[in-house]
Amino acid sequence: MLSVMKMIREQLTGVRGFILLVVSAVLLVLPVVFWYADLPFPANTLFLCLMYAILAMGWNILAGYGGQLSFGHAIFFGIGAYVTMILMLYFGITPWIGIFVGGFIAAVTGLGLGVPLFRLRSHWFTLATIAALEIFRLVFISWKWVGGAAGLQPPIVPPELSLYYLQYAGPFIYIYIALGILALEVIVLHMIVNSKIGFYLQAIREDEYAAMSVGISPFKYKMIAMFISAFFCGIGGGLYTIRFRFIDPFAVFDLITISVYMVVAGILGGMHTFVGPIVGSFIFIPITEYVRAQIVARFPRYYGLHVFILGIILAIITIAMPEGVMGWLEEKGIVSRKIGIASFESLHKGDESHESASP
Repeated sequence: MLSVMKMIREQLTGVRGFILLVVSAVLLVLPVVFWYADLPFPANTLFLCLMYAILAMGWNILAGYGGQLSFGHAIFFGIGAYVTMILMLYFGITPWIGIFVGGFIAAVTGLGLGVPLFRLRSHWFTLATIAALEIFRLVFISWKWVGGAAGLQPPIVPPELSLYYLQYAGPFIYIYIALGILALEVIVLHMIVNSKIGFYLQAIREDEYAAMSVGISPFKYKMIAMFISAFFCGIGGGLYTIRFRFIDPFAVFDLITISVYMVVAGILGGMHTFVGPIVGSFIFIPITEYVRAQIVARFPRYYGLHVFILGIILAIITIAMPEGVMGWLEEKGIVSRKIGIASFESLHKGDESHESASP
C-alpha cells in the first residue's frame, strides 16, 4: 500500500503534476464561464465528455488492460440508471446514495454475467456481450414495474428538496458532480492499475496461457476487472439519470450511443494507456455533438447523415493514429510510455523495501 501511495505522489510531481493542475483548473473554471455567458450547448457537451470519460475508463480496465473486448457495457450503464431512478422514485432514496448502490448492483450483475461469458474468448466473447445486452434491453422493455417501453420519470420536486433529489436546471451543477466522480475513479483506478492486479491483467491480455503457467488465475482476475468495470459504468448510468431525469430501455441499453461510444472513446484515446479513455472522450464527444447539431440544423430531413460523416472523421483519425491519440503521442516522444502505469519491477521493489523495513 505504501508503494502504491509513493507511486501516486510521483505521478503528481514535475511536468505531469503541472499538467494535471492546469487541466483541473480549466475544468473547474469552464462551467462558471459557460454559466455567466449563458452557453448551455458547450456546458452540456462538457458534461457528456465527463460522463463518457467515466464510462470509457471503466470499460478500459476490462478491455484495455484485461484484453476482454466488450460491446455490452451498456448493460451496467442501464442497470445503474434504473437502480438510481427506482430508489429515488419508489423509495425516496437520495441519488447521492442511489448512484453508488446502482454501481454496486451493476458490479454484482457483472459478476453474474462473467461466469458464463469468460468461458468464451476472442470474438465469441464480444458477440456474447452484444447478445446479453439485447436480452437485457428486451427484458426491461417488457418489465412493467420499471416502466416498460415508456420508461420512468421522477416528479418535479420543490426547490427546498433540490439538493436531496439533485434536481437543478441546466447542466452546470451536474458537471461538478461528474468531475468529482471522475476524480474519484482516476484515483481508484490508478491504484489498481499500478498494483499487482493491473500487472496480472496485462499479463493475461498478452498471453493467457503464459500467465497461467506462472500461477495467475485468468478467471479470477477477469472477474475482478469485470466487477470494477461494471461498477463505474453503473455509476455513469446513475449520473445520466440525475442529469436527464428520464430513462427508458431504448436510451440506456443502447448499443450505439452507450456501448459503442465508450468503446470508440477508449480506442480513440488509446486502449493500453491510463488517460487514453479520458483524452478520447474529450475528442470524440465534442466532434459527435457538433456534427449532430450542425446536420440537424442545416439538413433536418437527413438526420442520420451525421452518423455517416462522423464515421468518416473517425476512420481518418484511426488510420492516422492506429494506436490511439496517446499511442501516437508516445510514438512521437511527446509523452512517456509509462504515463499512468507503473512497471511490475517497481512494484516488486516497493514491496521488498516495505517488507525489509517491517520488523
